[in-house]
Amino acid sequence: MNEVCYEKLLDQARKNQTLVPIRSHKETAMTAKFIRDMAIEKEAITQFVQPDPATREILQEEVGNVKDGNLRDLLSFGFAIHHAGMSREDRTLVEELFTDGSVQVLVCTTTLTWGVNLSAHTVIIKGTQIYNPEKGRWVKLSSQDILQMLGCAGWPQYDTYGEAIIITNHSELQYYLSLMNQQLPIESQFVSKLADNLNAEIVLGTVRNRDEAVLARVHVSVSHFVLLVHFPPSDMLTRYVRMLKSPGLYCVGIDYQEDDDGLVQKCTDIVHSTAALLEKCQLIKYEHSCSQFQSMELGCIASHYYVSHNSMATYNQHLQPTMSTLELFRVFALSSEFKLLPVRQEEKLELAKLLEHVPIPVKESVNEPTAMINVLLQAYISQLKLEGFALVADMVFVQQSAGCILRAIFIFDICLK
Repeated sequence: MNEVCYEKLLDQARKNQTLVPIRSHKETAMTAKFIRDMAIEKEAITQFVQPDPATREILQEEVGNVKDGNLRDLLSFGFAIHHAGMSREDRTLVEELFTDGSVQVLVCTTTLTWGVNLSAHTVIIKGTQIYNPEKGRWVKLSSQDILQMLGCAGWPQYDTYGEAIIITNHSELQYYLSLMNQQLPIESQFVSKLADNLNAEIVLGTVRNRDEAVLARVHVSVSHFVLLVHFPPSDMLTRYVRMLKSPGLYCVGIDYQEDDDGLVQKCTDIVHSTAALLEKCQLIKYEHSCSQFQSMELGCIASHYYVSHNSMATYNQHLQPTMSTLELFRVFALSSEFKLLPVRQEEKLELAKLLEHVPIPVKESVNEPTAMINVLLQAYISQLKLEGFALVADMVFVQQSAGCILRAIFIFDICLK
């Protein structure tokens, strides 16, 4: 893909500025350096720098003000990178240089297209696969992400038209062509959070049994979930309507569709399995014989402090009436709210140094995400200085989540005693 990206960039050289959204921090520098090195090898590097001496002088001067080593290495050649791991000063400098036209090619992470108002004549999306840690595999970029990136090309106030290039596998070509030619359906993701929402409604007393959680008839004689009344209406309505129109996408087998046009039995099974999960986590009592729900102390804690049922199950497994501070910090780090925070290879050295300075020892190695969560919480409390900007962003997320989670653990501990 790098070779194709280089050829497309060369077509735009000295004519138009180009944005190249990339899926990861590390790959931004790798891609930009590959393109620069290939341009040097093919003796085309001068095509990527504005010919006027003033622009060259500006770039040479700014190189001395840059903190990021990769950006410093690229800037004088007319290339720049932008990602969350850079300092705010470096990111602001890159945005200003790209806005005034000094930088011709900006290789950035995909999040730039959401958070920063930058426009270019050409946008080249290099690769459409992104790693999803929750699923543990590579997945396609969503249609929203793709359209957002394409929207950065050719803003009316800066250009008369824009160009967008998607570099992808041939097997995915039809999917991305359909973004331009037809409307894609919006599929509900509400079911992934159904357990926590059902628990909240049981705690409130608005759902007392399985029948109330399954079906209600409104005056227009359309079958809806009662959850439509209590939960966010648009989310549940979208899911129910889409499930009726595209049952295959929502794992509705042919046995459900034969005698049940309204899919009431499918809704009943979904509620039953969700309630059984909450019962297993000891958040509710579920009387199977009469289908009655009753909230429990742990369910109330989870609902009140916005803690997921998975985290409550973890606390129930590990918390004991008497625990040391070391053990409490370890349990906090096991919270499912942090399951998507990765341990990046380039941050392991700094984490190893922090492990030696935090006041409470950490048993796990730097390769384990729980160690990073534990260290970042202690670093925030102890006001330790972090060097990596991505680590700082992770620490802010841990700190923002810590208030509710630690209160929930504290009340949980009181209930145990």
